[in-house]
Amino acid sequence: MSLFICTSNQGKLAEFSNMLSAENKIIGIRDLKKIESIKQIEAIENSDYFFSNALIKILSALKYISDNFKIKEFNEIEKIIVDDSGLCVPALNFLPGVHSATYAGSPKDDTNNRKKLIYEIGNLGSTTDFQNEKRTPAFFVCFLIEIAIKDLKSNSIINYNIKDAKSLVNKNIIEFEEKCLHKVDFNSDGGFFTDKISIPTLIPQFISNFILNIHYGFCCGEVSNSEQNLIQGAGHGYDSLFYSVSKKDLSFASITMEEKNAKSHRAFAMKAMRGDF
Repeated sequence: MSLFICTSNQGKLAEFSNMLSAENKIIGIRDLKKIESIKQIEAIENSDYFFSNALIKILSALKYISDNFKIKEFNEIEKIIVDDSGLCVPALNFLPGVHSATYAGSPKDDTNNRKKLIYEIGNLGSTTDFQNEKRTPAFFVCFLIEIAIKDLKSNSIINYNIKDAKSLVNKNIIEFEEKCLHKVDFNSDGGFFTDKISIPTLIPQFISNFILNIHYGFCCGEVSNSEQNLIQGAGHGYDSLFYSVSKKDLSFASITMEEKNAKSHRAFAMKAMRGDF
């Protein structure tokens, strides 16, 4: 099966490739950008909600594939997978949150984001001491959306004027995200749940009745004001600062990909999604 993972993040693509079976062909944005004379994808992720940022990616990916459907590489795509994820620190008013990728400002820079988080943790009034480090509770969340596009040719989406993620925010989207976030349980490494919703249920103006398979995953633990990266090249983003509930002595950047793929927020969301495959 050909799967379009709507991301340019190579670290994220590597995680998907490791968690999905080998018979699936993984295609990322960078792969399709190599094709000449195609209309490019544009998803403006400017919302304060994970779910609406994931939705704008899905809608943009649908239009992207629809606009280029006559090209072989696009025509072969059977499913689109997008995710919006981030790190939430309750003591920092749940920041970096939806702005995890640009926490230190634009352009995106993982190193600067970690430096800012380390500074903020260091200035917190209430933290836990662990081996000369300051730590505070945190959790990662992943809103993973999967959609089958076998009927794309007969379901034009040009009828809906896609602007940006902020323009998608409405009561239905806010309530769904709040329902997901309330499922976070700090007594466990993490968890997940799955729901199926048609796009018009969330966005009444959208008349094409595509069904969204929504897989929500979370993982809980702590973030530290000191980086730990014991495996060269392992981890990305905030991994070197995050420790899961069950492994407080090793950060996500100090465990193998196999271990991380058993307990990360994306791993939990993928466990839910694998049932659809």
